[in-house]
Amino acid sequence: MPRVTRRRFLQIGGAALAAGAVPKGIADAMELEAGGRSYNYARVAEDRKKTAFTVSPFAKLKTPQQVFLENGQVVSAAGFLNHPATRGRSAAIDAVAHLTAGDPDRVLHPLKREGNRGENRWKRISWQEALAEIAKAVEVATAQSGAASVWLVRGEDTADGAWKRYMHTLGSPSIVSLANDGGKKTGQKLTWGEEIEVPDFANARYILNFGSNLYETFPAHAAAVADGRAERHAKLVTFDPRMSMTAGLSDEWVPVLPGSDGLVALAMANVIMQEGLADTAFINTWTNVSAEKLRAHLSQFTLEAAEKESGIKAAVIKRIAIEFATEKPATVFSYRGASSHTNGTDTERALMLLPIVTGNVEVKGGYCLPRRIRWDDVKPVPPIPATRKEGIGGALFPHAAKTGKVKVGVLFNYNTNPAHSAAAAPYWREVLKDEKAVPFMVAIATHMSETAALADIVLPDATYLESNEPVSSPSSLFPWLGVRTVVATAPGEVRELKVILRDIVHTLDKEGSPGMKRYWDFQDPVEWLSKCVDSIPRLKADGGLDAIRANGPWPHYGALDGKTGKVLDGDGKPLKAEYGKHRKAGFATASKKIEIHCESLRQLGLPPLPVWRKAKNLAVAQGKEKGSFAFITFKTAYQAGFTTENNKYLVEKDHHNHCFINKKSATAMDIRDGDLIRIASSVGYLVTKARVTQSIHPQVVAMAGGHGHNAVGRVARMESRKRPEWVAAAEDPDIRFNLWWEDKGVNPNEIMPLFADTASGSTAMSFVVTVEKARTGDKYGDIKTDVAVHEAFFKNAVEWL
Repeated sequence: MPRVTRRRFLQIGGAALAAGAVPKGIADAMELEAGGRSYNYARVAEDRKKTAFTVSPFAKLKTPQQVFLENGQVVSAAGFLNHPATRGRSAAIDAVAHLTAGDPDRVLHPLKREGNRGENRWKRISWQEALAEIAKAVEVATAQSGAASVWLVRGEDTADGAWKRYMHTLGSPSIVSLANDGGKKTGQKLTWGEEIEVPDFANARYILNFGSNLYETFPAHAAAVADGRAERHAKLVTFDPRMSMTAGLSDEWVPVLPGSDGLVALAMANVIMQEGLADTAFINTWTNVSAEKLRAHLSQFTLEAAEKESGIKAAVIKRIAIEFATEKPATVFSYRGASSHTNGTDTERALMLLPIVTGNVEVKGGYCLPRRIRWDDVKPVPPIPATRKEGIGGALFPHAAKTGKVKVGVLFNYNTNPAHSAAAAPYWREVLKDEKAVPFMVAIATHMSETAALADIVLPDATYLESNEPVSSPSSLFPWLGVRTVVATAPGEVRELKVILRDIVHTLDKEGSPGMKRYWDFQDPVEWLSKCVDSIPRLKADGGLDAIRANGPWPHYGALDGKTGKVLDGDGKPLKAEYGKHRKAGFATASKKIEIHCESLRQLGLPPLPVWRKAKNLAVAQGKEKGSFAFITFKTAYQAGFTTENNKYLVEKDHHNHCFINKKSATAMDIRDGDLIRIASSVGYLVTKARVTQSIHPQVVAMAGGHGHNAVGRVARMESRKRPEWVAAAEDPDIRFNLWWEDKGVNPNEIMPLFADTASGSTAMSFVVTVEKARTGDKYGDIKTDVAVHEAFFKNAVEWL
């Protein structure tokens, strides 16, 4: 067997993991340390003496895992073979994400800022000191300005909603969510009462994919699409300005101009209605508008208008619409590429019309409601504050804090890094440095991110391998529940989030008189997890937490059949899904129907029926159309937040983010592959290298996010020769001596002006730029921005919203 290096492993990693497990021969040949002395983290299950089950947090739809342990530490991870959705598949990032637990750049002890914010001067303090300072700050803020002056800026919450419970315990509604799928979630929620769909790809004959790279980032969906294409000969059509892996593997790639997906969908729906291909019975029975009213409304969205805005020929749009309506069953999937614009909510509602008007809702091979297993909140549950701010206008938080529109006494930061990854990142940094705008800030994190570096107190957080919580994710039509339990010993003084929040509450309420302590009355987080699990009667009867620990996710649907690649039930037969969920209790809306006409949008002064409005973030000033490009950002399969951006194996595979530019466009500007280019937006410019390709729309340029760090760790910063900043559990000589690359990439969020979706408040992640060859004196990585101009965009966004 030839020797396989870790570079070779990562080269094959994405494709191999998408298709199945890493071949045993390749895995066993791979050595991570000269002479074969180290463990091989890609070895297969039979080589492991002890295994455990968990759920990786990095994919949007969470991936059940089987992890393998040696000497009490996780050394390998693989997808769970008997899971009905993933069947052992996992994203490349999941295969090595467990190594974050042993990252020598982790924060291991509570830290307190010394000097001014941003100077990166810290001193180690005890947990008792940290909790006392935080409790005092919360008490002062609450006494002076009320509980609502305690704010949380977060990414995704924990699966058991620990942060929501904590904020409600304090009586604060002030939660800002910076997840970039707000437009999608809002559009879904307003239309049928759920925030996500579950397409039955495996049984579909036609699949429309808008703005999603599902082959790389949704392992369960990738498996189902593969089934549908192999067994049903399903046609996969992807609308995306960039040829992602999914677009490249589709039967048809349609390079659409960013922000126009919604208009294309409305024009397609119009064709379906006008051609008599709609399921009028479904529309009249299960939506809150009549088929005639919908037909009249859609008539304004013509093929000609769609062609003008999207760049797609009218004949192509019409053909695809007719194919979708006639090749039943058919389904649709979309994600951030389509909805991360100022018209994101409108776009998602327009895309949902396609399965609705064709009656492909809750049918085999169609567009289905999510299936989840829900557990009860641990009793007692804190009351919900009267005024809710969760997720609404979250993009505007820094401007509201700076101008005093909202009062901030204490700010908690968790699972997001806006000082680097948010739109207008320089403006976020300026506000977070301002002690008048944010008097006291606490970051709870595994690593010292750019945002954590601006905090007053940094608390060391546990990884998913060091935590306890239930997880259920709507990744297929077979609902499941898994658990994360402590399978690796947390280093240093690391504590898991629930314990940290409990300890803050107990410090605030030592005697129990304010009544907060009772909401966090547990000694051990396993006790908390057991209460969640035992609230599900069938699971409790099947053995509860012990059963999941021993066997993996519940319920046990069957076992993977090696010949068919399917999970078969106890009788050796394929699993059968249930359809028609809406027929039992309707949809989760006020009317119990799909609300094509949305009353809540009307009350906000927005169009109640699905419409298309040109994305403000992509508007080009008159007379400047020539030379302007739509700039889009995207995530690769090797990124999932700042913790993974310091993972040496993932960064080795994906360490720079040169700008994709179409070959024809580049040639017109005499730009060659690898040339330095200057990309300028309304707020500044950056200098990077051109990646000339034919795999992107001629009017679009693109860069991956998650690069160009000045914090997080030595791998992310590309400062491998330095020693760990914090007291490391163990140094990694591989970081110091074997990192061969020097390019850490450039952060495009520095020049991203703030635009927000009117309905959801979610940030738009694309904007207009000009591109030119680098000027004299320009150097790779140069960035120049004007914070005052950034602020002007925030002011404009306030007026729009």
